[in-house]
Amino acid sequence: MRIYLVGMPGSGKSTLAKELSELISLPFYDMDSEIEIREEAPIPTIFELNGEDYFRKVEQKVVQEFKPDNSIIATGGGAPCFFNNMEVLNRLGTTVFVDIAPLELTERVWEQHGSRPLLAQESKEEIFQAIQAKREQRLPFYNKAQIIINGGVKTPKELAEEIKDALY
Repeated sequence: MRIYLVGMPGSGKSTLAKELSELISLPFYDMDSEIEIREEAPIPTIFELNGEDYFRKVEQKVVQEFKPDNSIIATGGGAPCFFNNMEVLNRLGTTVFVDIAPLELTERVWEQHGSRPLLAQESKEEIFQAIQAKREQRLPFYNKAQIIINGGVKTPKELAEEIKDALY
């Protein structure tokens, strides 16, 4: 079994992967961490030095090659939205879209201000607008997930339970 968590930056995919890992006793991985290991650089540096196109090609390669069995993998927010990555993820395992409202995402991302390359705007309003636009653009890809959960006011533990129930 391979479970891929997809969703916007700030939706809590990595936190949820850890919680789900404990609940169903599978190891979890973070796809962005795998990219950083392969590239020997943090993602903001990869974007800064090589640009988004380069990053997306590396990401595509990781989507295709990094597929540990019996695991939970938190993908990067844009991973399902480029090339045929979402189709590949659906073929390799079970995809779960963690859907969070734009206002909640804004609050979460604002706390990490400047650490997300595509959401490094100056004001909270700019971040909200960027999130709304990016979410609209990405929803057609995220909605191809096999399981969709609304993560709004639920704790990571509650969301993990919801995913477990959907899987088994």
